[in-house]
Amino acid sequence: MLFVPVRYRGEGSYFEKVKGNMKVSWLLHILSVTVRYEEEVVIVIRLFGFQIMRPKKMDEELKEAEEIMVQAMEIKEPETIKEARQLGQDVKRTVQGEPLSRQPVQKESRQTEQTQSEHISWLQSFYIKIKKKIIHILEKIKYLYRKFCDTLKNMKEKKDEIQAFLSNSENQKTAKLLYRQVKRLIRHIFPVKGHGNVTFGFEDPALTGQVLMAASVLYPFIHKYWNLYPVFDESVFHAEGAFRGRIRLGTVLIIGIRMLLDKNFRVLLKRWLR
Repeated sequence: MLFVPVRYRGEGSYFEKVKGNMKVSWLLHILSVTVRYEEEVVIVIRLFGFQIMRPKKMDEELKEAEEIMVQAMEIKEPETIKEARQLGQDVKRTVQGEPLSRQPVQKESRQTEQTQSEHISWLQSFYIKIKKKIIHILEKIKYLYRKFCDTLKNMKEKKDEIQAFLSNSENQKTAKLLYRQVKRLIRHIFPVKGHGNVTFGFEDPALTGQVLMAASVLYPFIHKYWNLYPVFDESVFHAEGAFRGRIRLGTVLIIGIRMLLDKNFRVLLKRWLR
């Protein structure tokens, strides 16, 4: 079962809007997962060809979860309790000889006094905030300078250790082995086939030519998979592409075991994990 490939394929395009489709299948499509995007993400999971759950629209799910959290966190007070509490406060003020009609006047006078005190202390609080900000910036600069000096000292101290590590023949063998296995892993999981078309252009033909010249540096490496179509008389950008590949879990496992069989790699891995 480990050598049964997990196959994947995808396609996407951009024509004023982004569209995409990605499908992963295993064991003759017994299990498949499809992800589609067109203004929203939709996930479909099938087992033996039957849909085991309804398509999940990620945007709707996130909105529903957010509404549920908001409703759960809100604590609403019943209207009857609010009315009873207000009535009790009114009766208390009446008993204490505070007419209800004077409440707004008292509230306005308190607000006026509070506003005056706020204006008086505004300059003082502003000065304190600016002072704290300047002190914080100076301390941060001092901390970064000390950290930079400590880093330089540590680099000088570790220079000999790094040179000894790189000159060690066992470490060199492990590095070459790691390079070969990582290269093999990337080649294995990379899409087997793929193609795409890109149409681009600007109102300024000179700018289109500059972009095409920059793309020509990479084009010799991607000309088998990508086609570039420059347009020199209008501003436009369209793109479409498709790819497919496979991943065998057994191959990935063999690559990992091959690295773990190297004694020096295990020692370096233990040091790194510490």
